[in-house]
Amino acid sequence: MRPWSPAAPKRRLRLVVAAAAVVALGSAAGCANASPSVAAYVDGTPITSKQLDAAVAGVGETVQEGQQVSSQAVLDAMVHGVIADHIAAKNNIVVTDAERDAALQGSNLEPLLPIPAAAEVARDVADQQIVAQKVGAQPYLDQVAQQQVTVNPRYGVLDEKQKLIVPESSGSLAKPASPSAAPTP
Repeated sequence: MRPWSPAAPKRRLRLVVAAAAVVALGSAAGCANASPSVAAYVDGTPITSKQLDAAVAGVGETVQEGQQVSSQAVLDAMVHGVIADHIAAKNNIVVTDAERDAALQGSNLEPLLPIPAAAEVARDVADQQIVAQKVGAQPYLDQVAQQQVTVNPRYGVLDEKQKLIVPESSGSLAKPASPSAAPTP
């Protein structure tokens, strides 16, 4: 046993601080892929909040006055666009611009094409349709279910099977109080 010395408490404190730093570093490493500037990850591929904001703004240019664009719906389209890209690559499928144009022609997404940020959303939707058609509906859905998707909680909660953001759900712990829950004077 070591004799007590005035430096012992300081040494012990440094060991505790060092151990805490290692634990904190280890737990942060598990979150190394998470970033507040990322809206979602699809099998490690990030969709940044900046990309989402640009897409929402682009789609917003095509809606009528008074209508709003759902960030969740746009993020769903973007997530499924990345999923379609991954499934296409896995199955050696090439989707051409001509196929995308044909899929979008006459659809309600066609007005998005002249706006670059909005066009990406339309192409994401087209890619889903084209890849699902080439792979087959059920094999496509099976491969969608296998994709690892993480959504930033501020955009909602993910339905793990379908990889869709559940509307009216939030990862937020705070919920507004209902008007009837307000205290009466």
